Amino acid sequence: MKLQLAAALLLSAVSPAAASPVAAQNFMFETGSTLLAKCRNKAPEYALACTAYIVGAVDGIKKDVFIGRALPNCWPDKMQAEEVRKIVVAYLQRYPDQRNAPASVLVSVALNGHYPCEK
Repeated sequence: MKLQLAAALLLSAVSPAAASPVAAQNFMFETGSTLLAKCRNKAPEYALACTAYIVGAVDGIKKDVFIGRALPNCWPDKMQAEEVRKIVVAYLQRYPDQRNAPASVLVSVALNGHYPCEK
């Protein structure tokens, strides 16, 4: 009997019908402000989180360019993670009014500003 009760509770917990309805929400995982806070934190795990986020954003943007979902940019083919981190952090420090925007967008804006396309 206990086994049946446990199984019933487990099934009801993972059943989609059991989930309470949640209104659709706009949610940003990372903003410029939260990214800059991580990048400024001296703890190694925060420095790693900062750099990893920025590198992941760059990879995602490069993937979108590669598959034709984004316009080409003029970034170098190979960039050092620490160099990209410095560019993004400098941008976030220079433009505090932009920090509420999604961090991934600000990574792109910072790099586009640092590596403008020749006309």
